[in-house]
Amino acid sequence: MKKLLSLILIASTIVACSSDGEVGPPGPPGQDGVNIVGQAFEVEADFNDPDYSVFADIPSTIEVLESDVVLVYWLELVDDGTDVWNLIPQTIYFDDGEFQYNYNHTNFDVNIYIQGNIDPGTIGERFTQDQIFKIVVLPVDYAQDNNLDVSDYQSVKTSLDLNESNIKRFEVK
Repeated sequence: MKKLLSLILIASTIVACSSDGEVGPPGPPGQDGVNIVGQAFEVEADFNDPDYSVFADIPSTIEVLESDVVLVYWLELVDDGTDVWNLIPQTIYFDDGEFQYNYNHTNFDVNIYIQGNIDPGTIGERFTQDQIFKIVVLPVDYAQDNNLDVSDYQSVKTSLDLNESNIKRFEVK
């Protein structure tokens, strides 16, 4: 009898608490949508003596979190009107040595630099002047969950639905 009484008490409490009341006022409007999946921008850079390094500020419209992946692609060449992008670090070999484009970043800027066992002053303007880099910021979970091949810029671009006309270019000379 005690169990039955307890069961009736619990059931009546659930019924009393589950009735729908009046609908409350609507909440405040949300913010305009933003692309939280991935964003990109370009920099045009000259690498000069003494450090052959450039710092590109990340635009204030792009928020970089500690867990985000920052990828940098170098425009190696344009082949019959098609851009050929390579993920860096990218090593370039010469008869007398080699160098590579490399980078590191903070949440506010990206440092792209030349390093190697060859004097950067001897590699020529083809590799030091007017170099174009595309910087892509994406959440690490997105890259992992989608098995994204980050070495292939076209794959990243398609996956993130990046529109080239919306990617802004900045000069860092």
